[in-house]
Amino acid sequence: MFKQFRRKKQFSYKCHECGKTHKGSPSFALERPTYYFDVPEAERADRIFATDDLCRIKPADGDVDSAPIYCIRVTMDIPIIGAQDPFTWGVWVTQSKDSFDKYVETFDQDQSSLSSFGWLPVDLPFYDEGAEGDGLEHLECEVRWGEAGQRPKLHLWESSHPLSVDQRNGVNWSKAMTIANAVISVNDGQEHPC
Repeated sequence: MFKQFRRKKQFSYKCHECGKTHKGSPSFALERPTYYFDVPEAERADRIFATDDLCRIKPADGDVDSAPIYCIRVTMDIPIIGAQDPFTWGVWVTQSKDSFDKYVETFDQDQSSLSSFGWLPVDLPFYDEGAEGDGLEHLECEVRWGEAGQRPKLHLWESSHPLSVDQRNGVNWSKAMTIANAVISVNDGQEHPC
């Protein structure tokens, strides 16, 4: 006998801010890694090099105990159970100097055979603290680099943190709507994403 297959549907959710129903899986991007905001605003021009995809932060003058911080922007997918497309985050991940330099040098080439280790230096609404109270900066991940000109994909190491669990197991539609609305709420006072 033939098995009956469930067809995945296009995700849609009603925004609690604008009241509109949005079609398609949510996608949100973070402008900068958290380390960027740790640098006093008056020092950012001298200590930070940042683009939409790269961020390098020099230690403060006289700080001989710290090393520069290197981050790249990547995408992180959270499957939505029963939906065609995942919930996608544009997030930042730390890299060693060697990995950062290699990424920059080979970005326009096929990097899909490469990967690197990183930490997740971001604040994500709904996920900012895990069950253990650990922030996201303490989540380890593998960065799987992409084809020429594509952002890498982030895969969290297996842990009990809710973000790691959701990336592994997926979220139901209700939780995806809750997370999307949490992101929109955090953006109050800024340009509304709707």
